[in-house]
Amino acid sequence: MILFYVQHLLGIGHLRRTLAIAEACQNAGTPVEVITGGMPITLQQASPVLVHQLEPLQSADLSFTSIVDRRGAPLNDVLETVRTKELLRLFHDLRPEVLVTELFPFGRRRFQFELLPLLEAARAAKTPVLCSVRDSVQKRSKAREAETIGWLRTYYQRVLVHGEKEFLPLSDSFGEFDEISDLVSYTGFVDTTSYPKRRGESSLRRSQEVLVSAGGGKAGERLYLAAAEASALSMHPDIVWRILAGTSPDTNLVTRLRQMGAETMTVESNRADFRALLSGCRLSVSQAGYNSVVDILASGAPALLVPFAGEGGETEQPARAQHLQAIQRAQVLPEANLDGPTLAVATDRLLAQSPESFMPVACNGAERSAKALNAYLSP
Repeated sequence: MILFYVQHLLGIGHLRRTLAIAEACQNAGTPVEVITGGMPITLQQASPVLVHQLEPLQSADLSFTSIVDRRGAPLNDVLETVRTKELLRLFHDLRPEVLVTELFPFGRRRFQFELLPLLEAARAAKTPVLCSVRDSVQKRSKAREAETIGWLRTYYQRVLVHGEKEFLPLSDSFGEFDEISDLVSYTGFVDTTSYPKRRGESSLRRSQEVLVSAGGGKAGERLYLAAAEASALSMHPDIVWRILAGTSPDTNLVTRLRQMGAETMTVESNRADFRALLSGCRLSVSQAGYNSVVDILASGAPALLVPFAGEGGETEQPARAQHLQAIQRAQVLPEANLDGPTLAVATDRLLAQSPESFMPVACNGAERSAKALNAYLSP
């Protein structure tokens, strides 16, 4: 059995990617279970994989500097102890053959209070441990990277990077990559959407729709507000704007967006047919998180990216967006410049051009990750 640990703090991309890999393992006949420590969401209930929920924690704001519980109270020693005991109980009860930690030790350093005891338990049990990480990580100091290297060398057998080396190598964001290169394997992109679109198929007819999305977290509100204003300012009245405002959008926010936007703009929660909408839209406007970029690549949709930088100077999304712009796969509007008028100008410029249709890219990293993980199971 393979056991996954994942902690999402703001968006739900980390959880979505982990569940996609876990489901691929399960589809290949390998028993899997997932432990999550983020706020519970419906995605967990809908997954065919068994998910164990720790006492949930989340980021207090967009800076990621403060971790709070479900009521907004700061993380304290008591809650740390509760979570650590429960995490260790699950590990010892489940006795996995393989343990996978998502992102750590490249991130989630604040959770070492429970992860280091978990890793020590895995080492004592001689359980192979692998790290599951996206293609770009937050840039850190040399001291922090040295700490990451130390943990990898002490506890980990392999690092599965969910990307393509030729597209965006981990070395671009992890300066001391040469120190861990022997541990790294690239799995390809992990597609978290099951929309059945065959490789090489592209939308021959695109709708006259601007599709605005920002996943399922809190970080998209600024983009939604700018998009609503931009829809009213656009010089293309024939274009319909559709804002997908998250998994469970705040009703006050939805009301405000509808008041601000054009008559042709619609606002709704995320939809199950998102990939179909994306594959046929005239233009996608989104952030540049890992899952959003995979959606763009797999659908072939023309894209304007507004990479999330947050209050703490996040580097992961800007790096990914800049690379897509460099290879002429997407256009980029820096988050620092984001407002309604600027977004209206950027989208109008793209809408004035002939519709672009890009070849969809196969993103089968979940299946390739499952195969890599199965290699560590006992025969």
